[in-house]
Formats: sequence, structure tokens, C-alpha cells
Amino acid sequence: MEEHAPRFNLSIVSSDVEVGGARLSAEYALSDEEIAIAHWWVLINCEEVKYWKELHLSFPEVDGDLEYHNMTFANYFRTWMDMIKSDDNPNWSHELLLLAMQPQRARVYPTCTVNGVKFVSEERDNRRRTQNSGVMAKGHGLDYYGVLHSVVELVYAEGMKVHLFKCRWFDTGAQSMKMDQYGNLSVNTATSAYEDDPFVFATSVKQVFYLDDLARGDAWKIANIVHPRNIYRAATLGVNIPGPEADAYQEPNAVGIHDVATVRENNVKHGRVLRIRDEDSTFIEVDPNEETDDDSDDELRHRLPDINSDTEEDSSDDSDYEP
Repeated sequence: MEEHAPRFNLSIVSSDVEVGGARLSAEYALSDEEIAIAHWWVLINCEEVKYWKELHLSFPEVDGDLEYHNMTFANYFRTWMDMIKSDDNPNWSHELLLLAMQPQRARVYPTCTVNGVKFVSEERDNRRRTQNSGVMAKGHGLDYYGVLHSVVELVYAEGMKVHLFKCRWFDTGAQSMKMDQYGNLSVNTATSAYEDDPFVFATSVKQVFYLDDLARGDAWKIANIVHPRNIYRAATLGVNIPGPEADAYQEPNAVGIHDVATVRENNVKHGRVLRIRDEDSTFIEVDPNEETDDDSDDELRHRLPDINSDTEEDSSDDSDYEP
């Protein structure tokens, strides 16, 4: 991290994330569509944007329609941030204005350290003897397991950076995840899902170590949550440690996690379809450059709440998001 890096007061901007390694080749670069999707994902999952999301959803023409909301919210949000920056609105901030302006560039890296835990992209991890590419993200009543494809650094104006993991998620269906009588979760890594919803905040994932499932064989792996500082509790791995001075135990890299081409072939063979992870909003096609043609600036300003009115109730809701 730069010694005099500017600090931004947003929950999605973390000083605990450090990218590493040379930037990945052009084949890993995000397309314009992927950048738009990543920016949309950041907006709908940013706690400080929640007030504006709820305001937009209350519009008569939106009326809770998530598809229309997702298509138009980014443009409404940017217009609002531009319009009210001099109105002393308590729900406006300079950082939200920077966020509304969309990222200026997207950088892609192979490694990242989050709170002292090192993550490595799947492609690079496959050439190593140790394993650091497994990830787990908590959803609404369901945990999502996968591997890290790449680390994405969205750079907004004034150098404000938001770090995302682009992941390859395994299928979470009953036929692809099994729990044994001892509480061990086994995942079929030859499957995939949520291909249109690959992003997650770097600070909101846990690292997972995949061990070969000798009972099921083939592509089945037992998922073990990694504890801080890349130290694995020997008790959960069935290893006897003679004393407190013993070295931390670490398994060699598990083998046999199928590549993307094999996964897609298996999905087609078994009739699996693409799905979206259970986030607050449903994924739809997003065009950040689309102009809103049915609302003038005057009408947008008219729809903003009176800045002298009591907005504390609207903006004080707690969020499930934990950076």
C-alpha cells in the first residue's frame, strides 16, 4: 500500500486488501460489459447506497420491479449525486459522487492478501504445491464454494479503489454438495453455476482448502475453512501434533479440480442451467451508458426528499454486510 494513499470513507473501500504479482495478460482483462456488471454489483451491495436504492424502488414506475430497477438505477444514482452535491443532503458524500461516476479503469491481478491471508488465482495455484485459490462466500441461507479466477481492482476517480474477486463457483444443488454424518461437506468441483454472477467483495470471503474425497472419488473434494494466517487446525484434519512447538500442518495441493472446459461439458451433459447467487437483487443485463429518457432533471429533483425532513428512519437500517 502506498504510504500516503488517500482514505475514502466507504464500507466497500478497505485498507486491508493488497494486490500482488504482475498484472494478468489480456485474456484475463474485463470486457466493457463485465466492468459494467462489476460496477452494478458494487452499487447494489454498498451499504451507503442503500438509501438511494430504496428511494428508487419506491418510484411509481418502478414499484418494486427489480428488473427495471437494475436497468435504470445506476443512471438515476449518478444524476442524483451530481444534482445535490451542493444541497447539504445528509445522504450525499463526496465518496458516493466518485462511486456514481463509474470506474475509470479495471486492473486484474493473480494474487491478493486480505487481512493477512493470501489468495492466489486458480491458474497460478495449479502450478504450486500449496493451495490458496479456494473461496467461500456466505449468501442468504446458503454458502457458495468455488475457486478464485482473478483479483479485480476497480479504480474510480481520485484513486478510490474497490477490490473484487472474480470467482468460478461450484454448483450448490443437492446433487453437487453432500454432507456426511460427521459434518464434512463434500463438493463436486466438476460442476459450475452462477457464471453470470462471478463477483464478490475481496473482504467478504473466507479461504477454503479442498481435500480429496476418497469415498466419492473423482472430482469430489471436502471443503475445509482455512483459519487465520494459513494455519490449519490439525484436529479437523485428523493429524496428531506432539506438542505446542510442532510446525503448523499444511496439506499438499489437492489435485483433480476440473478446468472450465470440462466443467461446462459436464453441465451440458447433465442439463444444468446458469443460475444467479442469492443476492438482494436479480441479475439482468446492464448498460451504464443508457440514458434515462422519461425523466427530466427537474422531475428527478422533485422526487428527492425534502432535505429538511426527518430522514433518520430511512437511513438508519442495519445491513447484513460485513466488510
